[in-house]
Amino acid sequence: MASTRNCDGVVVLFPFLAHGHMNPSLDLARLLSTRYPSLSLIILTTDGNLPHLSRRGLPPSIRLSGLPFHPTDHGLPPDADTTFALPPQLVTRFNHAIQDSLPDSFSAYLSSLLEAELPLLCLIADMFLGWTAPIAEQLGVFHATFYTSGPYAMSIYNSLWINLPHVDGRHGDDDEIAVPGVPGITVRRRQLSRNMRSAASNPDHPSGRFVRRQAECCRRSRATLWNTAEALEKPFLELWAESTRQPVFAVGPLFSAAGGRGTVVDDGGIAAECFAWLDRQAPGSVVYVSFGSQNRLPPEEAADLAASLERHSRPFLWAAPAADQAPPQDAMRQGIGMVARGWVPQAAILVHPAVGVFVSHGGWNSTLESLGSGVPVVFRPIGGEQFFNAKLVVELLGAGAVAAAGGAEAAEAVEEVMADEERGRKVRRRAREIAAEITAAVAEGINGIGESLRALDEFMSSVTRRC
Repeated sequence: MASTRNCDGVVVLFPFLAHGHMNPSLDLARLLSTRYPSLSLIILTTDGNLPHLSRRGLPPSIRLSGLPFHPTDHGLPPDADTTFALPPQLVTRFNHAIQDSLPDSFSAYLSSLLEAELPLLCLIADMFLGWTAPIAEQLGVFHATFYTSGPYAMSIYNSLWINLPHVDGRHGDDDEIAVPGVPGITVRRRQLSRNMRSAASNPDHPSGRFVRRQAECCRRSRATLWNTAEALEKPFLELWAESTRQPVFAVGPLFSAAGGRGTVVDDGGIAAECFAWLDRQAPGSVVYVSFGSQNRLPPEEAADLAASLERHSRPFLWAAPAADQAPPQDAMRQGIGMVARGWVPQAAILVHPAVGVFVSHGGWNSTLESLGSGVPVVFRPIGGEQFFNAKLVVELLGAGAVAAAGGAEAAEAVEEVMADEERGRKVRRRAREIAAEITAAVAEGINGIGESLRALDEFMSSVTRRC
């Protein structure tokens, strides 16, 4: 049941230009559209992303608007309007290019909205677009930062990049590092991404400069929205509110609250092929494998993982949006695995009764979709905050396992989680319990509304009171 509250005015959502950031922003827009039907919602992006987003099945109350961005002016490929398919060495350059080139056109766009007939209620901007906060402040626009990751992982991630406690001359993988500002939390050096570890020899690392700049700007925001639920991370939401003195609103998981990801047309029949294959598998038998939209295993590791799953007679569905994300064909000799070459409806696949475990890079969207479906995760982190998402789920929530590297090691972790022994039963039970908590957080019925929907209503109430 949608909220009937009237909220006349415009809300602008500005997602970062990466699929893992765009998807939850679109979900948030859909949820706002459903709960507040009188809102006028705008998704702001770059001109090059408009064709892709226009095919996402958005409701009529959500419109798209683009800012000019010319990737080649920054030494990037001409089609680099998102981080998808960018090699790792260009991602940081892309981040800085967005930060350096969009502020003027963004400021002009926001000013034009202030002159329009409908009031501009607020701007909800991605955590990697922190530079929007000072501009909004200068123009008198209510600014909220949208975190597409959880507060546990982001607290660790920001602290490490800002304080650099790992730049101490030591290099042992099992060195334990205290995380400044996050009481009681330590990480081991092996839980740092390769990019973060490289800061040990370069404290002025460009990734560090980018993170520090965004964190500094985001402190000028008026509120923070989180794609998580209190049931998963309440102590860390409270810690964030205390340390930043900003109100926090846990409004997720948004893929569940929004009731689906809309439609993506012209998938070439990939989805139908996946579901037909899954329908032929035994319940709980399938290993779903995906490393997101921009992560790649080393080819030899991908081959090792596919071959190891086959040796254990585990049927697997491997999603490979880009050609170089698929395992080599010669690693699949038994023919018990399927490779989906293109985009797949991951959230729908995870709720299929045949799926028993998810081997994932540990991106927050994938992690939430898996937990929300009651499917345990075997993590193979690659970059960003993925190592800390794995740490949360494995060490604090008890709903998965982690394989630091190596396809055979990941396959062994799969066996541990899927086996009919105490450890596997406990992990699977915790995944089901967490799924029930997530369902309750976004539910609405005769007994009231869940904590995440309540948080969204509280946020909108704070926005409209100001106006």
